[in-house]
Amino acid sequence: MKALKFLVGVIATETVAGVGLGVSSERIRDTLGEQYVADRRKKSLRLDYGLLEFGLYADVCETISIQVHRLFGGTQGLVPEVLEDAFSGFSRSIRFESLCNEVERTEIYTLAEVVKQQGYRCYRVGNSSVIIYVVDEVASDSDHFSRGDVWSVVISRRG
Repeated sequence: MKALKFLVGVIATETVAGVGLGVSSERIRDTLGEQYVADRRKKSLRLDYGLLEFGLYADVCETISIQVHRLFGGTQGLVPEVLEDAFSGFSRSIRFESLCNEVERTEIYTLAEVVKQQGYRCYRVGNSSVIIYVVDEVASDSDHFSRGDVWSVVISRRG
């Protein structure tokens, strides 16, 4: 699955399409284009590209979030053009077990559960700035997600 390999690459490099923490909003726009929603609050700026969200403070990227759960209904309009190939043929979700196996196969990183919050389990990728959020509880009337689906992958200076 291309999307799974994409996420493993993001975890290994802590970048998305060559964009990582510490870059400016201009660099993000130059790489991913102008199709985003901006949310500004004082010195904070959030650039929302659908699948991707970038959190900036004083025009420096502090967080990158890959919002995997948004792809449940399909990729149309959610995946920046530069990443379309990685998500072509994407199914409904990515299973944490599959991602975990691929990450640990690299023998560079290990995963450790760091916290459980209502509805989710959070795993830190050892020796990195990456946290993986995994669905742990599903509403009884939901047909969207299953326990063990990856909700998001976050790269953050805040750890």
